[in-house]
Amino acid sequence: MEKLKPINYSSRTLAELIDQTNWANEFSWGEMLVMGRYFTAYEAKKGQIIFYEGAKADYMGLIVKGAIRISKTGSNNQVQPLIVLKDSQTFGEQSLIDGSPRSGLAEAIQDTSFVITSKRQMMKMSTEEPRLAFKLLWKISEILSNRLRHTSIKLLDTPAR
Repeated sequence: MEKLKPINYSSRTLAELIDQTNWANEFSWGEMLVMGRYFTAYEAKKGQIIFYEGAKADYMGLIVKGAIRISKTGSNNQVQPLIVLKDSQTFGEQSLIDGSPRSGLAEAIQDTSFVITSKRQMMKMSTEEPRLAFKLLWKISEILSNRLRHTSIKLLDTPAR
């Protein structure tokens, strides 16, 4: 399987990619121009693995265009799809925050373009652009909170075994 390689875009082009997502509703153009300095672009072909379950990582991604399926290996060693993420959705937030190994497998299920930011890039942003870094971390916290709330509701709706 071919390894993902970063695309060497200017910070303005990266801002334009972020502007194509619904994040444009929460950040000004000026903020997106600054964020472009702290993100890296990637493209994955349909079927390409973005990361494996258990892989060490410290970045999160924002899907610009395409779809990524997140799957997890169950206790029976069968890979079970959990969710399909599409345009404007994020993945990998937990690893960005805590650096823990990936809790699932991420695979592009169609040609997909996305941008990532790493813990190193976020730490640099927190030093150089602390207000924007806080705003971005607040957005990530909201995403994590919503996912946890959604998971809690699903657990309540799952019959006991």
